[in-house]
Amino acid sequence: MTIHRNALLLRVMTAEQRLRTLFAYDRTNRIFSVNLTMQQLKVLILLTRHDGIPSQELTRHLGVTLATLSGIVDRLVAHGYVTRTEDPHDRRIRRIHLSPAGREVLTEIMDSGNRAQQRLLQRLDDETLLMLEAVLLRLLDAARADALEQGIEIPDDEATSLEV
Repeated sequence: MTIHRNALLLRVMTAEQRLRTLFAYDRTNRIFSVNLTMQQLKVLILLTRHDGIPSQELTRHLGVTLATLSGIVDRLVAHGYVTRTEDPHDRRIRRIHLSPAGREVLTEIMDSGNRAQQRLLQRLDDETLLMLEAVLLRLLDAARADALEQGIEIPDDEATSLEV
């Protein structure tokens, strides 16, 4: 890599970091008003894709022990965001489900993030939005290629192109 390319990469990464920092100041995002740890939020997000997942499998997704997961899930149950059920075929297996309240809080978080993004994008002219779209599609392709090289399985709905 040339010195010029390294400097360019650093400028892009710095700008992106500054953008994330500015996003952290936006207190309209619902994520700042819910009392969830990062691990609890990860569990809720994973349950949107794997509702009813066995506890043992959830530990593998999170990289935590069963004891750690049990504490996380206990707190989410106390908040009313998830439920535990017995597997109908094997009583030793506990399945974790996203409750309607859990789905609602995730929807609120996502919607508030989308509203903030919409406000920001509305400030850009059409030419800039077209450039941004092109860059994001290339970045998406690069991320997809990187994930495949790492052996990460990409769900079909995320593997498809966003081009219309």
